[in-house]
Amino acid sequence: MPVTQAQLYMPRAEGTLRGSAENLFRRLQYNLWGRELRRFAAEHPASRLRIVDIGCGPGFLLRCFARWFQNAELVGVDQSQALLQIAQLRCKGMKALLGDACALPLADGSADVAFALHVVEHLARPGEFFAEARRVVRPGGMLVIATPNAASLGARVMGSKWIGFSDPTHISLHRPSYWSAMLDESGFEIARDGTTGLSGIPLLNKMPLGLIHWIPTFFFGYFPWKLGEAYICVATRRQDAGADGN
Repeated sequence: MPVTQAQLYMPRAEGTLRGSAENLFRRLQYNLWGRELRRFAAEHPASRLRIVDIGCGPGFLLRCFARWFQNAELVGVDQSQALLQIAQLRCKGMKALLGDACALPLADGSADVAFALHVVEHLARPGEFFAEARRVVRPGGMLVIATPNAASLGARVMGSKWIGFSDPTHISLHRPSYWSAMLDESGFEIARDGTTGLSGIPLLNKMPLGLIHWIPTFFFGYFPWKLGEAYICVATRRQDAGADGN
């Protein structure tokens, strides 16, 4: 029986060695997003942040945020009802919304911060997503994206065997300049961006050489170069962003 897209994102069973290892890895990996949120919260004091995870899957990110930002309002949006149910079980108190990234079930300006981690590469018309993101993120609010980097060293070395091509649902793979231009055109101003390490080269992603990649990634997240495996961008919605995106 073929594996469904939802099954690919199912978490490991709680209480197992693999489940514990997965949770530890996620916490280390998501420290980056925690740092970005703390920076935003310090610069934009509010009684309660509303954080939206677009394409939340089984709630890996929201589960971390529930621990780190206990006063935040957490919202997860996903196309899979099965994954949303798991997310709600793992992240008590979150609001789960069934919906599409290009037609978000959220009110205008209702999000302080929105995350779309490894979402845009699955969209045939990513511009529609960025228009929706501009609509739901309040002026001055933050949008964070992460997506495979088609200009990465891994893509150049591995060619057609690059892991970014292994998922047939990756239909929008582009270089960082494409995404940064789209963000700008959609009414966002880039605050910070860069790319990650060299996990797209299998030899450098296995132990012990994998430590060369993962240790810096856990500490810093991304770097000011264009050849890393994934493009990461932290952007703010312009105060004057209107219907024309200017």
